[in-house]
Amino acid sequence: MLKAILLLAAGCGLTANACAQAPTAPLPSDLSTARYDRSDTLRAVKHLFIQRSRATRGVLQVGASTVATAAVEKVALASSDMKKRDKSFYETRQQETNGDLLIGGLATTYGLFRLSRFGPHQYQRVTEAYEQGAPLPPYLTRKLKTKYFRLEPL
Repeated sequence: MLKAILLLAAGCGLTANACAQAPTAPLPSDLSTARYDRSDTLRAVKHLFIQRSRATRGVLQVGASTVATAAVEKVALASSDMKKRDKSFYETRQQETNGDLLIGGLATTYGLFRLSRFGPHQYQRVTEAYEQGAPLPPYLTRKLKTKYFRLEPL
């Protein structure tokens, strides 16, 4: 029993000593200083912006088309005599159209917000500032992933 305790204590001591003497490099705080140079980071930012701008265009198209369709339907309902013939159907269609306007408006607003963050003008501002030595904005460093550094932009 004493042998086992001494063996265990010696093992713990050796492990603690080895861990204390292991060289530790400071962790980089920025993606550009990790193991990628500036051209790798610019390529990753380009890949991120391409991917996000495609998704943003899709959200904007869905939102704008939903709003346009709902607006046309609302005008068509208002100009028809459906209210006199079938009031319950008319009210149901009006409520659905109002819901479509709301959802389409929210999607369009979200698309415009994303466009302000991942649009072509923002890409140009970010890359010019980064080439001049400024750090990337925090919202971009959070979004950059290792896969963007490995892939070539499309």
